[in-house]
Amino acid sequence: MLTKPPLEQLLPRAENRYVLAMFAARRARQLTEGARPLVESKTPSQVSLACEEIGAGAVVYRQGKHEFSIPERPEIIAQREASRREAEAKRAEDLLEEQRRPSARRQAREGSTFEKEGISAQEASLIAEQLVQFVTEQESQEEGQVSAEIDFTSFSRSLNAQDQADADENEEDEE
Repeated sequence: MLTKPPLEQLLPRAENRYVLAMFAARRARQLTEGARPLVESKTPSQVSLACEEIGAGAVVYRQGKHEFSIPERPEIIAQREASRREAEAKRAEDLLEEQRRPSARRQAREGSTFEKEGISAQEASLIAEQLVQFVTEQESQEEGQVSAEIDFTSFSRSLNAQDQADADENEEDEE
């Protein structure tokens, strides 16, 4: 039960006892969350301290909604900021890990296909370029024909012929 300051001293500072109770509770909550006390007191209770501030006139009730700021202790602000930064770093790390997973799977799939055939990535790139060139040549030769099928056996032969020519050229360079 509140004895200091007496309720009769606090009632004129609010519209009625219910508003006074909500006003004191709000100020006690602010004190609990880190607001600095506006009066000197030896009481350990935040509610009693809030009532003492109301009785001293340090905290004033105003009718209606008002924006207010609560002066907080620096250690509370620092702790809140540190936890926010930690959460952001964790989120960024999770996002980065999530982005790495699909690309690693895709690279493993692509790399394993080439490795099964014993073809390096550079050789595969050259084969792809030659295939595109061959298809382009076939299409230009068959523009007048109805069939759009491409004869890949001739591509294989041309590829083998080009490999043989490259091998011959390398032998000449070595000599």
